[in-house]
Amino acid sequence: MKKAEILTANNVTIQYEMASLVQRILAFLLDGVILSVYYFILLLLLTGVSYNDSSLASIFTYLLFFPVFFFYNLFSEINFNGQTIGKAALGIRVIKLTGETPTLNDYFIRWTYRVIDIWLCAGALAAIFISSSDKGQRLGDISANTTLIRLNPESSYSIQDILKIGSNSNYTPTYLNVTLLSDEDMLLIKNTLDTIKKNPNSENKKVALELVKKSAELLQIEELPKNKTKFLATLLKDYIVLTR
Repeated sequence: MKKAEILTANNVTIQYEMASLVQRILAFLLDGVILSVYYFILLLLLTGVSYNDSSLASIFTYLLFFPVFFFYNLFSEINFNGQTIGKAALGIRVIKLTGETPTLNDYFIRWTYRVIDIWLCAGALAAIFISSSDKGQRLGDISANTTLIRLNPESSYSIQDILKIGSNSNYTPTYLNVTLLSDEDMLLIKNTLDTIKKNPNSENKKVALELVKKSAELLQIEELPKNKTKFLATLLKDYIVLTR
């Protein structure tokens, strides 16, 4: 699962799991089904009302359907916090890569690029860019500096995850001032260690290195330890022993 580090305006780094290509396709198809149902309901209602004039029924159908069809995504994302019905059902949402809520202009840019990303090439261009981009972006996302994230990530942690590690009364902590850190800091460390264990690629190691640097800075450790993962694991163990 792709993840992205988003640096907010307050210089806080937040890690999000990107929405997968499959999730985005399923959300698109679900929205398409909803629009199709809306169209057929209109067709039935207007045909019944204008039984003697089928051409008039067709005109009213087009007038009531096409504006909804064209502006459905734009209207939904603006009014429902970056989600359409399909996106909400799949648990994904549009966000800015700065951590801010997208503006009207951001949503508008994403929407206009749908012509290129999706309609002119049957979605092939969007699929290529989403699959190859580190942050799961199609052209519209790149232009608007947005992406889609999962609201229910696969890797979710709670304070219970820390408590499950246990403690050892015979263990002597190495870093006594680790208590300066918080439970949230420990969850981040545990998340990072688990991620590296499952997928020890260069990007994950880079994230771990930044976490080591930040932790060492907060704990006033002048020399960075050579074994980065061992250092983080030690911090986690020390914190458990000293605070539980």
